[in-house]
Amino acid sequence: MHVDQALRTALRNFSTFFLIVALVTVTLNLLWGVVYQDVIATRDIHGDIQNLPKGEGVRGVGKGAIERARYGGWIVLALEAALLPLMLRATRRAAEADEAGHIPTALGSWGAVIGRRSRDSGDRRISVAFAMAAFAVVVWLLASLIGNLIAAVVSDGVAWVVVAGVRGVALALALPFALVGVIESKIRHRPSVDPV
Repeated sequence: MHVDQALRTALRNFSTFFLIVALVTVTLNLLWGVVYQDVIATRDIHGDIQNLPKGEGVRGVGKGAIERARYGGWIVLALEAALLPLMLRATRRAAEADEAGHIPTALGSWGAVIGRRSRDSGDRRISVAFAMAAFAVVVWLLASLIGNLIAAVVSDGVAWVVVAGVRGVALALALPFALVGVIESKIRHRPSVDPV
């Protein structure tokens, strides 16, 4: 029943939760895409570029540029991981606003997070967090696979937008489920409603 409640919460306000996460993930990944757009445009021939003599490349992309882009991607991932606590607080704020009968907004939730410390204590039902995290992984995998299929057919000139966008959007689609799972895993006394 707890996983059911977590899914209801996530789906009821999914657009708000998506925007909370997308403000971080899409922005960071698009910045990565802008910086490494030439590397992304040559992604189909990275294996060949790696075999070129030192100092040579294609469209200005050599071994070093490919490595820098890879490290840049890891840095973006590390930044996203570092910002997870803030995304969790913003998501919790939106869920609290909804529970209080207000209409939650992404910008309002982020605004409430700045300068506010989270008072998160109490017992947790860890199985809810794990179930929602597993669901988030499935959503991320599906979104990434679909996005990469789309990225494979776009022209090299716009590939950086699609590849970077897919990275950010796939996370923005998946993370709300994991974040709500953490929020809903806290054992709260809710009135039980008997099914009719």
